[in-house]
Amino acid sequence: MKTLVIGMDGVGMDTFNRGWTPYMASLIDSGTTVNLREDLLSRGWLEIVTGQHAIKTGALYEGPVADGTLTWTDSFKLEDIPNLGIEVKPIWQVLNERGYKVGIMNIPTTYPAPKVDGFFISGGGGGGSISQKIAEEQCQPDDLMHILRDLGYIVDERLPSLLDEKGLYEPVGFFNRLDEMNQKRTEVFIELANRYEIDFGFVVYRSPVTTETLILPELEKSLAGNTAVNQDFIDAAKTFYMKFDAMIERLIKAFPLAEVLLLSDHSMSVCRYFVNANALLVQEGLQVLSSERRWVFDMVKSFKHLVPYWLKKRIKQNPRVKNRIQSLVTFDPMKTWAFSMAYSNGAHGIYINDSYRFGGPVSESSIGEIADQIVSIFNNHKESKEHGFFACRKPDSKCEMSRRYPDVVLALPDGYQTSNKYQKFIVKAVLPPKALDLRDMKKDLRTVGKAHEPLALSVNGAWMINADEKVADLTVVYNHVLDGFPARAE
Repeated sequence: MKTLVIGMDGVGMDTFNRGWTPYMASLIDSGTTVNLREDLLSRGWLEIVTGQHAIKTGALYEGPVADGTLTWTDSFKLEDIPNLGIEVKPIWQVLNERGYKVGIMNIPTTYPAPKVDGFFISGGGGGGSISQKIAEEQCQPDDLMHILRDLGYIVDERLPSLLDEKGLYEPVGFFNRLDEMNQKRTEVFIELANRYEIDFGFVVYRSPVTTETLILPELEKSLAGNTAVNQDFIDAAKTFYMKFDAMIERLIKAFPLAEVLLLSDHSMSVCRYFVNANALLVQEGLQVLSSERRWVFDMVKSFKHLVPYWLKKRIKQNPRVKNRIQSLVTFDPMKTWAFSMAYSNGAHGIYINDSYRFGGPVSESSIGEIADQIVSIFNNHKESKEHGFFACRKPDSKCEMSRRYPDVVLALPDGYQTSNKYQKFIVKAVLPPKALDLRDMKKDLRTVGKAHEPLALSVNGAWMINADEKVADLTVVYNHVLDGFPARAE
């Protein structure tokens, strides 16, 4: 194998500075890092594999359907990209066209698995199936499903399946299951990489983002001297990371001649403030609230964590019901000129409520003028300045999917999370005073959020880019990989 990409969802440099991962810390010391910044609107893994930003691919963490309604969705899969394989070529397609074999495993939102020269195992997410068992549409070639089942491959485990389905509320059992999933993934990847004699490998581990989400609040309280800390939780996470570190060492040493890229799609941060852009729009007369809609919104949000797992699963499997819940708004659609939606814990911009995309009162010709007005209001607002916020117009684009991209992009520091839960513009977030446990994770506490600086480390190689940290995002990885694989002579 010439190049091995190891993806670790939701980690940053700080993850490996705790003393829990000595091998990966040594790689950071000896390897080459590059400073990248993600806007947290665009799905990082798809930036890596397509080399394109969401303004062209439409690969947002969440966004509008833009079909003349306010329908909102967090669903996205690779096949949703317009002209996929023609204008936008995934990294495995280009490598195959250049004469190289690939092995792809567990990259989120890549279902159904495309046919490749090598092997491909889809990851979940983006509205895809989150299941422990492999399905036929998740793997190529066709006979791979039986091999994976024989080897005990585990597709995915996330909080709903671990807590509601398996009842793993004790830290040791919880993290042991995540470790089992990782170990199986590593064993299977090494086996298949050798069996198919691949030139390029890409395997993603999602367990770190689950772990970071759970332990960051407890670590923060511990460092502050707060005694209300679940130390058993921290100890179990430490053991998990030590096993993960040894597993990554095993994986890398299985392919000693390969350049290794350690990547994440974003990092994570404890949430320090909630920011509701709608509150500012209301203050400026650009949005009109509806008390009736606010009541429905608050009721759904308040009781969301009480919905049993079996019902949540059914809701997610019913696109109409799921979209109606995601599309709840607190404003009057016909009297509102601009709005922000905040369903997930990513970043969220501001959309102009035009008639074409949302059925609103604004004409298409007025979108630019109103967007400029909002940028000026946001950047000159006293609280925005105090907290280091910045707004700008979305980049010019004639791409079909740019209609789904926010008209005004909001840049907030790490630790600031856009949310419609509160009615003030900025609300300080306070960590729960008690020691958190796994049962608390079902309550949608939003104690952490995505952060902007992904891990990007090259081992046994050097970055073939001169990344300007002001503009560089994860799309540079695509170009870096392809630069190392020139077309083979026929």
